[in-house]
This record gives sequence, C-alpha cells and structure tokens, in this order.
Amino acid sequence: MTLEVRLERLSQPEAESRLKAARMVVMAPGSVEQHGPHLPLGTDAFAADHLAEVVARKMNAVLVPLPLVGVSPYHLSWAGSLSFRPQTFISIVEDICQCLAPHGVERVLFINWHEGNSSTVRLAGDSIQRSFNMRVVVAESHIITNRLFGERAKMTHAGNMETAAVLMVDPSLVNIDKATNPTPEEEGDHGHEIFRQRDVYPILRDFHEVAGTGWYGQPGEATLELADEIREKVSDYIVERANIEFARPRFELP
Repeated sequence: MTLEVRLERLSQPEAESRLKAARMVVMAPGSVEQHGPHLPLGTDAFAADHLAEVVARKMNAVLVPLPLVGVSPYHLSWAGSLSFRPQTFISIVEDICQCLAPHGVERVLFINWHEGNSSTVRLAGDSIQRSFNMRVVVAESHIITNRLFGERAKMTHAGNMETAAVLMVDPSLVNIDKATNPTPEEEGDHGHEIFRQRDVYPILRDFHEVAGTGWYGQPGEATLELADEIREKVSDYIVERANIEFARPRFELP
C-alpha cells in the first residue's frame, strides 16, 4: 500500500502522529499562468506538487497544501493567469507555519517549479525561520531538471521541459497539435537572458518582453520516457541534497 503523505487526506490522529514523527513538511508553491495553447495554466503548480508528493514519500515527510496560485504578475495580460502579491504569499506561508510549529514541525522543504516564485519563497523562508525557529530548504526543481537533462529539458517557457513535466502528471493535459504559434527560440532565449542576468538586470514587467506569443521552445521533443526520468532523478536529487542541507549545523538565534 502506498504511503499517504498529503496532510488533507490524513485523519487528525494520523496527521498528529506523522507530524510528530517526521518533524518535517514539504510545500509546493504554485502558479496559474499561461503556458501557450498546448499546456494548462497550472503547469508549474502541477509539476511542483507532483514532485513534492514523490519527495515527501521518499523522506517520510508530510506534504502540506498551498494554494495553486503563486507570484506571476508578468503573465496577467493573458486572460486566465492569476497572481498573488508577494506579501500575500508570504502571509499564507507564515499562517500555515504558525499552525504547524506547536505540533513538532522543525523543518520545511519548499519544492518550487516557477521562476517567478523564487524571490518570494526566499523571503517567506527567512520569515518562518526567524519567527518559528524552523530550518528551511528550497529546491528549485525546474533548475535541477535543466541541470540534469540539459538540451532535453531546456529553460524555455512551455517547451520540452515543461511539456515533459505535464506528461509526468497527466498526459491528457498536453495538446501538442495546438502548439502552432511559438516565438522564435533565439528571441525567447535572448529575452530571458536579459532578465536572468545576475549583476545588473531589469525587472520583468510583462512576459511579452521575453516572448511575444507567450511561449517558446520545442514541446514536441518531450516524451513519456523523459517524464518518468524527471520524476525519479529529480526527486532523488532533491532528497539527497535536502538531507545534506538539513543536517548542516546551524546558528541558533538567541
């Protein structure tokens, strides 16, 4: 029988026992944003949640639900895209951790897939570490996927990597035949490069600045085999690295 890790699916006594035993929770920040005509709005949320469930099971942790919505203001010119303000997301995480802290939770692992969440997740993590004396580790699963698979999983938007991520969750949500209006890949890569600079960089206002049609890449290159590899290799990588980081000595605040 598969171990149930989702908090909302546990009974109260089961949840109490599991939280006290594990002292660790996994959270998957979401995102509801356009991913072209061939992928669902929830692509990033589905990918993060799926990997988070696999990781929670491998680490015998509890997966605590977060909203599907994340921080995606630069996609709002496309109907259907949703976004929290950063302070809203931070407040949600703070409120959830305030509920968990009295019941033995000491470690939080965020598994994120959406680049736009990254800075806000860092701020949320800093806040809950200081407020509740929890240790926080963040796994940027999209970056890990690209690092492990290279050209097979490029850091485009709605290309082969994110198409494989949706195949990993639910192949019926992928409609490759509708992927008919990509922005040229070199144009998208150049646009992303501007906003991904680490020394001097502008703040992305609207994703049209990266890709005029909203997406670019090669979704047709994604396969079910790649999806399966991502599930196993990325989750294993996160487990290995998270265990190392949680074991690292930390400075105790006075």
